[in-house]
Amino acid sequence: MALFARSTSPLDFAKASFRTHLNYIRCIEKLLSASSFSASKIGTPFKENAEITRFQKLYKVTVESIKKDIELAKEDSEFAVIVAPWFPVKCYYALYYLESIFVHLMDGTTHGFFKGGHAAIRKRMYSLRDTNAITFSSHELDKVYLLAEIETLPPITPGRNTRSDFWQHKQCHGSLMKRLMDYKLITDNKKWDLRKPIDRKEKIEYCGKKRLWLLDFFYWYRIKANYRDLDYIDFENGIAFSEILEYLEIYYKAFNIYRVGLVKQINTLL
Repeated sequence: MALFARSTSPLDFAKASFRTHLNYIRCIEKLLSASSFSASKIGTPFKENAEITRFQKLYKVTVESIKKDIELAKEDSEFAVIVAPWFPVKCYYALYYLESIFVHLMDGTTHGFFKGGHAAIRKRMYSLRDTNAITFSSHELDKVYLLAEIETLPPITPGRNTRSDFWQHKQCHGSLMKRLMDYKLITDNKKWDLRKPIDRKEKIEYCGKKRLWLLDFFYWYRIKANYRDLDYIDFENGIAFSEILEYLEIYYKAFNIYRVGLVKQINTLL
């Protein structure tokens, strides 16, 4: 028997991190593919046709770029390495253009068309879900969580999220929500010393007010790619080109399911 446990090598860590995020992407792709999406317009909002047209053009250019990236990556998996760092950003922006048009057609909101629209669109999407103006047949996609609720989701056995089949298990959804919460806490610069009453009070207030939705996935992965790097794709520590291609293809499937759903609803509302 060895006296000392063998330390985790950089390769092991890189693989574990990559597999964790691949499981999360597979999880949301599975949930989106199994869920239907419906919407009911609120009143008869005025249409800002010029803004709708502008965002439709931005959307089309972005989607064409995404499709070209996937096409080239399939032809040569080494190209996937070039595409990967910006892929979540492109996918998010294509969805952002669609969500901005969608909420405008639903209730007249124009926040998405102007500066500061990213946070505003997330709030408007929450509001539409709160009033059942939009619904998903899947409970996991339909529910908007308070952070305090996410904290109570069952923990997983350490290392389980790195198993290749973890995405098929129900706990993967909760693990993903906790990961999105981590990103939000980092972005909001929230750290608490829970030994201090004032910090405990602030944490309770914050987590009892702030919310997250599984559909925020694309927003938070864009934040991660844009500002904190894709540290789970470590090209120098054993992540193969073919694995990066697999990641891109699954990410594209998840993106495309939601994209098609939004386009269908927008076409009905126009």
